[in-house]
Amino acid sequence: MRKAADSPRRALRLKAAGEYLSVSPGTIRTLIQRGELAIVRICENDHAPWLVDQKDLDALIERRKTTL
Repeated sequence: MRKAADSPRRALRLKAAGEYLSVSPGTIRTLIQRGELAIVRICENDHAPWLVDQKDLDALIERRKTTL
């Protein structure tokens, strides 16, 4: 049985989401504000951190793929 700490995280904070895509947290914030990326709201607190689902990041990658 795996411990929770050994499992990869699915809900990522902006910094981790940026690292996942190799961009800055500001770029992640911009994508969210443009409506290109959704956030996960665990609680209704307005001061709660924005979380991004790793599956949404993977979907963004797929949508943004292009050939030269």
